[in-house]
Amino acid sequence: MTICTPSADVSRTDCGRAAGALHRWLASGATQSGSGALCGWREESTGELSAPYPEITGYALTFLARPDLGSAEAACAAKAARWLLARAGAGDFRARPEKTAGAVYTFDLAMIAHGLLRLGQVSAAPRLVDSGLAYADLLVRAADKHGSLPTVLPGTAPGSLPEAWSTCGGVHLLKTVQALLSAADQGLAGAADLAASLVAGTDAWQKPHAFPPPTQPGSTLISLHALCYAAEGLWMWARHTGDSQALGRSRALTSWVWRQRLPTGGFPGFVDLTPDARNGTPAAGRQSDVFAQALRLALLHRLPQVDTDAQAALLQADLCHLTDGRAALPYRPGAPERHLNTWASMFAAQALRLAAVPDPTMNWQELV
Repeated sequence: MTICTPSADVSRTDCGRAAGALHRWLASGATQSGSGALCGWREESTGELSAPYPEITGYALTFLARPDLGSAEAACAAKAARWLLARAGAGDFRARPEKTAGAVYTFDLAMIAHGLLRLGQVSAAPRLVDSGLAYADLLVRAADKHGSLPTVLPGTAPGSLPEAWSTCGGVHLLKTVQALLSAADQGLAGAADLAASLVAGTDAWQKPHAFPPPTQPGSTLISLHALCYAAEGLWMWARHTGDSQALGRSRALTSWVWRQRLPTGGFPGFVDLTPDARNGTPAAGRQSDVFAQALRLALLHRLPQVDTDAQAALLQADLCHLTDGRAALPYRPGAPERHLNTWASMFAAQALRLAAVPDPTMNWQELV
């Protein structure tokens, strides 16, 4: 594939327009169910929504939370928050009941916690802040009980879950520091200590052959999505605390992910890493959420080896443009069945918004 790099001015203008189109699609509630929950995706051909997705509903609150919320954004966020509050009130913390039954994922709890805390703060809604703190406290208590933060709360799954980075890995849990730091800022006891212990665990990466860290113990498959989560968590910790070592590790992870780029552009979901070569072999097709995450990280770290203008242009080319100036990002561009994906579109909106300005930066609490 030949990528034509536009001039910086044209590229930034186009990036800003694309980010706005993605934002309008998301804020319109295009993937929001009648209950208020955000779903993972909408089928382009049929318009059918996937099942409600609590983690992604938490992401949506963080994405939409701004002091100048428009009416459409406010309505979407309010409905989503009410759904999460109702679930918590009923003691329902399940991740994806239709897929993993009663299993409770601590990563999902953290994304929900931060979304509630963020929206509660910018909209001056104490009830949302209190609920966010209660969600975050579940993480602190789980770590206290089990000695470290488990990926899945023990005893919540009806049986053995399939082995995957999301069920038995731990690297992606670094992103939970966002919720823990936000909760610590609101006075939650133990939250800051748990965040610090997660970051301290990355000291092991200094050992020979320990980098990149495995995303699923015992497997040579490396999830680039999970590695991006880890890099994001370290970046957020560094921005909040000034920890230069954590910032360096985030940058190193981001650089390694960029070395896994496909020849045609974009990234696979996984690479197969042999024990000897510390290089990846693509093990899956192009995955848009990884592409958006990697571009966002490259912009935040200002990686000199990445032509961010060209990459932003390629990401824009993947967008599905809809009516009324809206756009969505398919999960797998070029696939026969296109899922217009909620979380990939949020990641892409933030990445393209960063690419639209000459000096990209972001508040660590805003990152989805």
